[in-house]
Formats: sequence, C-alpha cells, structure tokens
Amino acid sequence: MIDSKYLWNIEEAEEEKAIQLAEQLKISLPLAKLLWKRKITTQGQFDKFFHPEKYQSYDPFLFAEMDLAVARIKKAIELNEQMLIYGDYDADGVTSIAVLMKTLRHLGANVDFYIPNRFTEGYGPNIAAFDMAKNQGVDLIITVDNGIAALEVMSHAKEIGLDVIVTDHHEPREVMPEAVAVIHPKHPKSAYPFDELAGVGVSYKLSHALLGEEPKELLDLVAVGTVADLVSLTDENRMFVQQGLRQLREGANIGLAVLAKKASLKLEEATEETIGFGLAPRLNAVGRLGPADPAADLLLTEDPEEALFLAEEIDDANNERKQIVVDTTKLAIEAIEAKDNLGKILVVSGEDWNTGILGIVASKLVNIYSRPAIVLGIDSLTGVAKGSGRSIASFHLYQALNNHRELMTAFGGHPMAAGLTLPVENLSELEMKLEEEANLLKEEDFRQALQIEERIHLADVSVSFITQLEKLAPFGMDNPKPIFLLEGMHLKGTKRIGADKTHLKTMLGSKESDVTLDAIGFGVGDLVEKIAPSAEVDVVGELSINEWNNIKKPQLRMMDVRIPHWQLFDVRNKAEWSRILQEKTDSRIYICFKERTTVTLKDQNYLLVDENTDFKLAIQADELVFADIPANIEIIEEIVREIKPARIFVHFDAVEGNQIPAIPDRTAFAELYSLIKKFQPFSIEKYTPRLMQKFGWNKEQIDFMSNVFFDLEFAKMESGQIIVNQVVGKRNLDESLVYQQKVAEITTRKKLLYSNYNEIHSWMKSMMETSIYPNAEELENGN
Repeated sequence: MIDSKYLWNIEEAEEEKAIQLAEQLKISLPLAKLLWKRKITTQGQFDKFFHPEKYQSYDPFLFAEMDLAVARIKKAIELNEQMLIYGDYDADGVTSIAVLMKTLRHLGANVDFYIPNRFTEGYGPNIAAFDMAKNQGVDLIITVDNGIAALEVMSHAKEIGLDVIVTDHHEPREVMPEAVAVIHPKHPKSAYPFDELAGVGVSYKLSHALLGEEPKELLDLVAVGTVADLVSLTDENRMFVQQGLRQLREGANIGLAVLAKKASLKLEEATEETIGFGLAPRLNAVGRLGPADPAADLLLTEDPEEALFLAEEIDDANNERKQIVVDTTKLAIEAIEAKDNLGKILVVSGEDWNTGILGIVASKLVNIYSRPAIVLGIDSLTGVAKGSGRSIASFHLYQALNNHRELMTAFGGHPMAAGLTLPVENLSELEMKLEEEANLLKEEDFRQALQIEERIHLADVSVSFITQLEKLAPFGMDNPKPIFLLEGMHLKGTKRIGADKTHLKTMLGSKESDVTLDAIGFGVGDLVEKIAPSAEVDVVGELSINEWNNIKKPQLRMMDVRIPHWQLFDVRNKAEWSRILQEKTDSRIYICFKERTTVTLKDQNYLLVDENTDFKLAIQADELVFADIPANIEIIEEIVREIKPARIFVHFDAVEGNQIPAIPDRTAFAELYSLIKKFQPFSIEKYTPRLMQKFGWNKEQIDFMSNVFFDLEFAKMESGQIIVNQVVGKRNLDESLVYQQKVAEITTRKKLLYSNYNEIHSWMKSMMETSIYPNAEELENGN
C-alpha cells in the first residue's frame, strides 16, 4: 500500500453533454470532455480556441481613458518632451518596458526607462523617484505593470506638476489614482471585454492605440511577460501567447534569442514551458539580486555583441540566484527541523537572507512540508524583517495577515501568496497569531490537491490522441495541462535512472490490454524499491510524445502514484536483504523465530516470536519482515491473518544458504541402530568422525537419528554412552515427535525457500483477503 502524495480531485465531465459536443464538433470523446470542462461548447469558441490567427484582438480604445493617454503621449512626442517609462523588476515588468519603449522610439519619442530597486525602493512608484525624475526634466511618466495602488505618489506628482499615465493590471483600490489617464482592464468606466491581461498586455494595447495597428512583431515579448506573470491563458491572452510563440520560433527578439542560446533552449521548438522554465526565471533573476536594468537593456538592444554581454550577465545572475535559493532553503529547513513542534504554519527567518528569492524558498517549503510558509530576511542593521509567504488552498494567507496588520509596517498579496515587512520584535507574536489562525485546519487540509482531468484507459493513449492534446496549448492558468489517471497498472522493467539514480523509468501495462506505455518519473527513484512486482498501481501524470530515431511513442510523465492494497516483497537474496537492513523506518518490524537472528538485526525493531506471543498486542507496524523460518508454517499464517500488514517482506534466512538438510532414510536409521547395538555402550563423541567418513552423514544427521531412538525408547543415554533398550514390538519412525518436527521443519523450509514469488503471493493473498486460511500444502501447489 502506498498513499498518494497529493489529494486527487477529478471533475467528471457530463457524459451525455460530452457525447453531444463530440458529435457537434466532429472530435473524439476524450477531447470533447476536455473542451467541455474549459467551457468550449460552440463551433465559434472551438474555432477561436484552435485558430487564433483568424481573429483580431480587441479595440484598444475600449479601455477607459485610452484616448486621453494617446493624446498626451502624441503631444509629448510633438513637443519633444522628455518621457520616462516607470517599470517593475520582474519579467512582466521588463517586457512591458520593452514593448512600450520600442513603440515610442519608433514614433520618435524622447524616452528612457526607470526600474526601482527591489531592495532599496521596493515595488511600485515612490515619491523620491518621481522627484528625481522631475528634477532631471522629465515631463511625462508612464507606469507599466504598476501604479494603480500608488494613490499618494500620484497626488504628489500632480502637486509638483509631473504628468503621469498609469498602465497596470493589478487589483485596483476603491479610488483611481489622480493621473492624466489610467489604462486598466478593470477600470470602472472601461468597456474592455477581457480583464485578465498581464502588465505587458496592457502595455501592448497602449502601443496598438498609439500606432493605429497591432505591432505583432512585439508579440514574442508579450508572450514572455504573459506566461511569466501566471495570468489566465484564455481569450486574448491565449491569442497573444499563441502568436507570440510563433514569433519566438520564427523571428525572436535578438535579446531573447541570445539568452535562449546561452541557456541551451531551442526557440524553434518554443512552448510556454520554454518561457516558464527557461526565459522567465533568467529575466527575473537580475532583479532578485540587484538592479533589473540589464534585463530591460537586453530586450531593447539591437546590437548582437551587447546582447551576448547582457545575456551572459543575466545567465550568471540566474546561476547565482539558484545557488542562493539552494543555500537559503537548506538554512530554512535546518531552522524548521530544529523546532520542537512543526506547527501548522511555518514562519522562519535568518539574518541578511536575500529578500529577492524568499518567495521561491517559501514555495519550496510548502512543497516539502505541505504547510503555509513565510520566509523572512532580517536586516541586521535596522532590525527589520522582510520577506514572502506562500500558502495552501485551504489557508487564506492574505486574510490571516490582514487580521494582524497592526504587527506589520507593510504587507500585501492574495490568498496563496503575500509579501510583508515588520519589526523583528513583532516576529514571535505574528508567528503565534498565525498559528492560531491555522488551528482550524484539519489534517487532510495539509495535503496539496492535484486536479485530474480524466480517467483514461491505456488503449486510448496514442500518438494521435496526444497530438490532439498538444493543440490545447499553450497551457497555464485556467487552461491547465491535462493530467490523466490510469488505474490498476502493472509496472514492468522498473529501474532507477539518471546520474544520481533519483529518477524512475518503467513501462505501464494492464490485464485488459496488450498495450503498454513508457513512463518516467523525475525525483521519485525511491519508488523502485517500494512497488512490488504484483502491485496494481494507480498512476497520474501528463502525456507527451517521445521521439527517438524518428520513431514517435507516447510517454507518461508520472506525477503521483498510489497502491490501494497490501504488497509482498521478496528479499530472499543477499543484495535486497542488505538494502532493507540499511533502511530505517518506524513502520517496520522484523519477525524472528530464532534468537540468533536477532543478533544480526542490530538496532532494527524486531519481535522474537514463540507460541505464547499475542500478535495483536505485540505487533504495531504497517510492515512485517519475516527474517527467518519457524518450526512450522502455520505460525506465519496466523501472524499474517491477525495483523494484515500493508507490506510484507519475506527473507526466511535465505542468505544463510538455500541448502535443505536431508532427512536420513530408513536404511541409515537401521545401520546406525545396528552399530549401536553391536558396540554398546556406544560413544557418539568417539564414533561420529568415523561414521561421517564411512557413511557420508553429517553430525546433525547423526545427532538427529540418535534423538529419534531416544524418543521411541529404542535406546537411552547413560554417562555419555548409548545403550539399547529391550523393546517389545516394532514402532514406525514417524511415531517419533522428534522425527515429526524435523520433517515439518524441512518441509516448511523447502516450501518457503523454493516457492517462487507468485506462489508466495498467492498464499499470502488467501490469508490477507479471505477468512479461509490454506495450509502448507496449498503453498506447495501454488494456490
């Protein structure tokens, strides 16, 4: 049995409606189910979803105050006024700058850009920066990806005679800022039909309005910013990203092309993952460590040599960022593990931790501990703690912080993420208050959820089906990459792969079909030893096409597994036995029947079993390891049916050798009895070496035959000598209890050591799953 790491949520499509949609759109039923869930239910929606090139983007003048913004900018160009684009330090911010800068330069504007420093200025407009701009002769500031909440700063700009146009997409406050124009998709007077644009999307719409036509050559920048900012990939955003990816593949911005080459990314095969995992983290990295200007400069340059220089600087920053994340995460984990109690929310801090990467660290802690996490860097000079938090679906982080806002000097965010600043002396109290907020969480709340698209059968998985799935891309918010569930899979050829053997490769098969599916799991190599050969495994993951030597095959990227039943592991070889002896787990107990076995187990949990052992009281474990062999097989049956463990390991003393001792035949008994009678009083100690040499018996066999004679009262031991008794009548050897026990012991050993895996599994299964318990003969027959 293996529990899944995540909670599996499956939204079942309505079968009848999906069938109707499949018929209406002339598509397969599995694809119809996917579209139905995405609310693609008409021919028009279908056409727009799959063929965005047929459609125009929305009129930018549907934005409230767009006409005011365009008029003011054109006036500034005519008068050669100095303009400043005020941006942000993340990927959405720098692409927003690049889009508008390129547009204004094309129109002949006198324009520059400014990005506030994350560490000294923080996010968004600030009075000092606006004053500096005014003193340097700036007449008009255009904010991109920020400004909507900076009401006080905008009021100050008006007081000093500095015109400002705000373009933003973040949540507006109750009042719009005082500005020449506010371009925002959620402006209360806006008629714009789509309100989920990224900052770069709003910047692009302003460029469209200024030029009178779409600057489609800039859509690669729009795609990068849109994917990076995790906005909804539906409607116009989907169109921007689809067309932007095409631009990336066919004629990318020179800075993006050089950065991609430096990162070994193939832009000719660019997908949203190329952006999300390749380009965006690098563009973000510079602003996480210092000034973000090099990222904007890279996107604006037309000089290949300058682009190469900047790309190298950015790539170096990304490598430094990754190492800082690794180091800080390690320190955060050490601090968490040092606590007496893990708690329901993690609050961890360290002196002079880089605040630019703490959101990443918090995300990693959430993944590791499945708890909300707040990570703070403490400025050792000012005593101010500043950092980021990430949450889980069941805990509204923003609301929890808002309930104790008096403890903080600044905070902001949403249910799943937040940033905060507070005096270090308030840190303990905030942690205590947040722990109280989290006390309402139940144990199941700490398991992260995985949204599964659909149950699917192996027979339905094909290259053509996956090709259809790929047409649903780009994937992202509100259009997630489909995750499928395959139930009752049998894994074949499972092995560890990778330089450090931390990944898993296997092949999925099922009883109902001859179809197989290659599967790979990253970072789950430990499952190789946790999945038994007989296991029926439920697997969830993403489907893709793997091409090798021009041969295309379906492949599954495993994301989670579960095994809803008990498992049997055969550890009767030396390597497997050594491996499990090295594993330390409180859920495992070793069952021993011989005291000598316990010596080899060192500090493992074990139980020495005899006929008086109360199994239910003595054994409290999910895993049982049968370390050696009992005198009879029935005791194993009794333990298994009483405990019904989740995992059973069978070893049976196998590494001691699989030689089964032979029981001497009747002729051997007769020969030894004749010699004892002839030479009595008979000294066993004296004659054993000669008996071994003459008959090929071993000492154990000689002692055994002697004990049988004693048991049947054929002979007796006096002063270390054997003397034959006067016996009336004959007795069979099998009347001897000693003989019976030896026969039972050897029969048991033979069965346990020589039965194959399937035979032992069948035997164990009959005890685990029924109330009728077979005897040893059924094991021998494989039933």
